[in-house]
Amino acid sequence: MAKKKNENVVEKLDLSRKKKKEFDVDTNLKVAMRTGKFIYGKKQVLRHLRNESFKMIIMANNCPTELEKQLNYYVSLMKDKIYLYRYKGSSWDLGLACAKPYMISIIGVVQEGDSEILTLKTQ
Repeated sequence: MAKKKNENVVEKLDLSRKKKKEFDVDTNLKVAMRTGKFIYGKKQVLRHLRNESFKMIIMANNCPTELEKQLNYYVSLMKDKIYLYRYKGSSWDLGLACAKPYMISIIGVVQEGDSEILTLKTQ
C-alpha cells in the first residue's frame, strides 16, 4: 500500500510551474569579462571614448557626478548613441562583479563576448 500512495503523490504534483529566469547582471559581467573586451577606469574609458565608440557604458551607483556629466557630453556629440547603464551597487560591488579586488566606477563595453549584457538596453 505504501508504494501506491507514493505514486499518487508524484502524479498530483504540478510540474507546469517553473521559475522564470531573471537577468542577472553580475553573472553576465563575469562571463563578459572572460570572453569579451572591456575597458574600465575613468581615464581609459574617456580616452577610448574620444577616439572610438563603445557598445555600452556601465556606471556604478556612486559614480562622481562630474564624470557622469562628461560622459553625457561626449555621448551627445557622437553620431552613434551609446547606452549608459547605472549599476545598482557601489563601485566596490561593481569591482567584485568583475572579479577584481578593487573599486571600478565605470566600464566601457567594446565587445560583449558570450554574455547577454547588451540586453540591458531593452529592459
